[in-house]
Amino acid sequence: MLATLAELVASGQLCIPITATYRLADVRAAYAQLEDRHTHGKIVLIP
Repeated sequence: MLATLAELVASGQLCIPITATYRLADVRAAYAQLEDRHTHGKIVLIP
């Protein structure tokens, strides 16, 4: 299943919206945004 999803993403048939990116040090701000429940996409933490 994961391989199929990876192929769809690579071919552009599946788009995953990213709402925001946060540095790992700012994880509290990321959780605060999640708690607001106004996100329309994924929040990504960058190590």
